[in-house]
Order: sequence, then structure tokens, then C-alpha cells
Amino acid sequence: MESTQLPRKNATEWLSQGKYFEFEKQQIFYIRDGRGTNLFLLHGYPTCSWDYSKIFSGLIRYYNVSVLDMLGFGYTAKPKKFPYSIHKQADLVEAYLDKQAIKRVRFVFHDYSVSIGQELLARYKERGEKSPYKIDGVLFLNGGLFPQLHRPTRMQKLLSIPFLGGILIRFLTEEKFGKALSEVFGSKTKPSERDIGSWFKLVQYPGKVKISHKLLHYIKDRKVHQERWKDALDSKDVSLHFLLGEDDPVSGQHVSEYLRSNQKEHWTLQTLPVGHYPQWESPEAVYQAIRERFPT
Repeated sequence: MESTQLPRKNATEWLSQGKYFEFEKQQIFYIRDGRGTNLFLLHGYPTCSWDYSKIFSGLIRYYNVSVLDMLGFGYTAKPKKFPYSIHKQADLVEAYLDKQAIKRVRFVFHDYSVSIGQELLARYKERGEKSPYKIDGVLFLNGGLFPQLHRPTRMQKLLSIPFLGGILIRFLTEEKFGKALSEVFGSKTKPSERDIGSWFKLVQYPGKVKISHKLLHYIKDRKVHQERWKDALDSKDVSLHFLLGEDDPVSGQHVSEYLRSNQKEHWTLQTLPVGHYPQWESPEAVYQAIRERFPT
């Protein structure tokens, strides 16, 4: 096993490393660094690309790594009136691939972006040889792969209720945010108060922007498109790897058990004794898994 000395950047350093491009008149934050084959890391809700800051510096030694903040997240624009659908976010990812002239790519998807990944796989299957890029492999971290298994947090349920979510979000404090976020982490791998503070600032960047309730459209999208997205997982066009933290109340052990009982020949499954954020709670293990699943 190779050395996993993985220098981490704080949220301010992360910002200074990034650039912006325009998508539908909105400014999108991204970082691209490294060399070798293309690797694209996509984040979850309600956080952002900084979730990968513990493994990014290690990965750029072997891959040309891209990360970006989806619309409404992190350092990217957060327009109040915007269709925050999974399809629109998938359009954003494909726009980035086009602008960067990326023709072959491997993906890592987490949480919210798991659904984006399923939509991209569905498009890839439907386009066949007409696809403008080739997907050489996918790694899914914890996320709502199967709507019937997804267990949203109490806060997500409340914020997703029309009108009520818009009222409740006004009273979201760092303490409430931290409590809700900590609940999905493993019992032995809780985030520090400093990390929670950084995430809370990123959620509201550039200052007290509160639109997290608008981003929960993905819960409805998963139910509406579940058959198409499930078919995309069943397709043998792309090798799929699943790396799940089992100590996760949202998409943990119950999801890994489902994957085992429905194993496909183009799937692999690995589990970790952590919660919903494996790349944060066990960065060395996630780093090694990426290296093993995506050899260079």
C-alpha cells in the first residue's frame, strides 16, 4: 500500500486555488489540477467541493482532477430564482466537460451528486456511440441510489415542505446546522466545531444566503426518474464501484445490504466503518479505493 500523506487545504485556501466559468449567466467555481487521466469529483448536499479537500492533493499526483461547486452550493452562484433540478445540474457537468475539452473521464459521486451521476449514466446509455465523452468508470460514495431506501434527515424533510421550508431556513443557525450535519457522520468520526463552522459559511457564501431548501428538489427528482436511473445502474456500459460508510442513518448499511443481494457482474462493493461522508471521515481509505479502482 502506498503512502497516504494527504495535505489538506482549509476553505480559504480552497477558494484561492479555484477559477470560475459561466453557465447560463451564472458563475461556477471549479478547480482543475494534476496530470494523467481525467478524474471528476462531485459533491453532496448541503456542502460543496471542499468535501474532497483531504484527498485532492494526493490524487493530483496521479490524475488530472476536476472539482466544482454545483449551482446553489459553496463558492458558485446561488440565484434565488433558478430551476435547481438534477437535470440542470447534469447539464452543468456536461458544459464543464465541453469547456475543458474532456473526452474521457472517471467520476466519483457523493450524496446529491449520486443522482446527477445516475442521470449522466442514463444519458450515456441512451446516446450510445454518439456520446460526446466516454465514461471509463464510476465510484459512488454514500447517497440516495434507490428512493425506496433513502432516509432523509428530519431537517431535510421539514425544509422540503413547500412554503414551510422557506420560513424555517431563515432561522437556521450554525448550532442547528452543525447538529443536523453531525447526525449523519459516524459515531466515532464526528466533524469538529471548526469544520462545521467552515461548512456553515460555505452554505451561506458570500454572506447569509439561505437557499438550501430550494436545493432539495432532488428528493422529488429521484422518485420521478427512479426507473430510468435504476436502469442506468443495471446497464453494463460502465463499471460501477460502490464505497459506502455503513454507520450512516441516511444511506448506510441498509443500502450496502441491498447492493449485495442484487449484485451485478459490473459492480463492486466496499464498506467502511464510518458515516455519510467517507471522504472526510476516512480520507486515506477513500484515496486508496480510488487508486485501486481507477489504476493509472
